[in-house]
Amino acid sequence: MAQTIAPHSLPMTLIGLMMIIFGFFGFLGGCIIFNGGETGWTTIYNNPTNLSAFAFNTLMGFAGGVLGCYMASRDPFWTMSGGLVGIISVAAGLDLYDPELAFIIAVVTGIMAVKVAKIVENFGIDDAVGAVAVHGFTGVWAVFLVGVFAYGMPNVGDLPPISFVGQTIGAIVMAAVGFIPGYAISWVLKKANALRVPKAAEELGLDEVEIIAKPYPEANGVPAITSSDVPNKLANPEPGV
Repeated sequence: MAQTIAPHSLPMTLIGLMMIIFGFFGFLGGCIIFNGGETGWTTIYNNPTNLSAFAFNTLMGFAGGVLGCYMASRDPFWTMSGGLVGIISVAAGLDLYDPELAFIIAVVTGIMAVKVAKIVENFGIDDAVGAVAVHGFTGVWAVFLVGVFAYGMPNVGDLPPISFVGQTIGAIVMAAVGFIPGYAISWVLKKANALRVPKAAEELGLDEVEIIAKPYPEANGVPAITSSDVPNKLANPEPGV
């Protein structure tokens, strides 16, 4: 059964997530270019836009994602991770969405991401930070949504207008390019017995093996083999389970 390892510093965990979220404002803002003159701001594809659209829709994505993940989990880690979920969910359409739409998309995707993380865990996949749900599912979902909400809008240059079929093909291609090589490399590492740590280290906990200092000085037992009594976690929804 999956075991929840409670963070030994929840404030530091949340600060780390906030640093990533703060960085997204710069990362996404760096995806537009000021060309000066009458051209002004453009995307990297030379489509007209403005800095406020990127900044404000990023903020709306953050706010909506936090709210959605909070409603779905009531968990501090997932609540703050919701900021990432929300931003990623609207990133593909930052220059196209109205702020109200960006907020709604982020709220709904935040709720869905928590459910996806639970499904992944039920399959026995160890995704300690919810990356499959936060980045994988949300990223693909965001590309699909552009085909829904920006259908018919002009595309880059002489290319056909935005369509759901085009966005779906793009999402499939990107998912395949990311998943297939990664899976192949992981399969080779598994066959070479280089993917997993020894079973004894798994049972003891990597913190106990890799860190000389005691990482959980307040714990009476070994975190990796002790059920968490922290409620509202995905793996152990009830204390003592």
